[in-house]
Amino acid sequence: MRLKFLSIIISFLTVSIVISSCLNSDNNYEYSTDATVHAFELDTIYGVNYKFEIDQIQRLIYNRDSLPMSADTLIDSIKITTFTTTSGIIMSGTPDTLFNADNYQNLLPAMNSASGLQFKVVAADGITSRLYRLIINVHKEDPDSLVWHKMTSAPAIATTAQGLKSIVLNDELFVYNAPNAGYKTSIVPSEYSWQGITPNLPTNAILSTLTNFQEGLWVNTEDGSVYSSTDGINWQKQESLSGHIVSLLTAFPANEISGTPTQLSAIMKNETDGKNYFCITDGTTWVQQDEVPEGFPTANYSACTLTTSNGLNKVFLVGNVSQDDNEQTVPWSSMSGYGWVDLSTTTTSHCPALTNPSIIYYDDALYIMGGKLEAFYKSATGGIAWEKQEEKVVFPAEFASKGTSYTITVDKNNFIWIIWGGTTNEVWRGCLNKLKKY
Repeated sequence: MRLKFLSIIISFLTVSIVISSCLNSDNNYEYSTDATVHAFELDTIYGVNYKFEIDQIQRLIYNRDSLPMSADTLIDSIKITTFTTTSGIIMSGTPDTLFNADNYQNLLPAMNSASGLQFKVVAADGITSRLYRLIINVHKEDPDSLVWHKMTSAPAIATTAQGLKSIVLNDELFVYNAPNAGYKTSIVPSEYSWQGITPNLPTNAILSTLTNFQEGLWVNTEDGSVYSSTDGINWQKQESLSGHIVSLLTAFPANEISGTPTQLSAIMKNETDGKNYFCITDGTTWVQQDEVPEGFPTANYSACTLTTSNGLNKVFLVGNVSQDDNEQTVPWSSMSGYGWVDLSTTTTSHCPALTNPSIIYYDDALYIMGGKLEAFYKSATGGIAWEKQEEKVVFPAEFASKGTSYTITVDKNNFIWIIWGGTTNEVWRGCLNKLKKY
């Protein structure tokens, strides 16, 4: 019993000594060794907040989305609105001085620089520190500008009565100046080299009706026959589709939403009433549809396809018309090839009349060009309203003096090709900076 009581007394004495020791000692605090940057942000650039990433391994602060090309005129005097650390102690400059976030900063040395600007973050313990580099990525080229380059020309392309027709098949660009003559080259930069071709098309083939369909090229003749080729040189007559075809128009891609296969749209002359009708085929036989309305283009068709917000195909088409007094180039549109809708407008926002117009769907907008290639006309309203482009998406001024013996096509890499024949005999290629793949 005495032993048990003694052990209790000893326990109380031990606790008392410990408490007494704590009360009599100085307070010891352990300061943080965290010297990392937790958040970083600049003031808005043209009203936009650009997100900055922090790579803690490389100790790098950078923006993934580049600032506009003209941002250099802003970052030479800008506020760092967020620079979050645990201690709040940030050093900058040489020699190190305490960073003042209230001041406007000259961050030009950090623009597109591998070394960037250095900041030292000191932890709360006053000993631990970390060096960070700030790199501000700024576009070196205007992403929305169309840049043109003169390419090596093909051997002299003589101009014939039919004019020129260019078209892309897989990785090859073809230029025909006659049913049995033309040139081709690869669109791959390392393989770019022109070589002559001798297609075996009949002499009455209408080159302006050349179109892509079913992974090949298709064309019709003056007597209504239809020919196809898988290589652009060797052509075979499509017997089941030949007869009474006035003009091939364009192909409609396969669409899962509508459940339709790839189809080819054309104009067919009806034997019974002698009228022209739209028709479509999946490659086996033609199905006659609506009668071709007055005012529909008669030749030199150019078409492009886009996908609507609900996932359906929509094709736009332009071409030469028979009337000489037209004041506007009128696009036509179709969802299926069964019928086409006139998109003319009575407002002043129409596309002016252009000879041999071409239409392309490019960078989420429609563009029409033609005539002397003096300007692009853009529609962001689905072909209803058109606006002349005065900057960025423009032709070099010299194009207007090169004549109208040219052909235009767009390849799968977003390059717009213009090939002049005759005495001009030049090849140019243009692409928006932001769409370049190489």
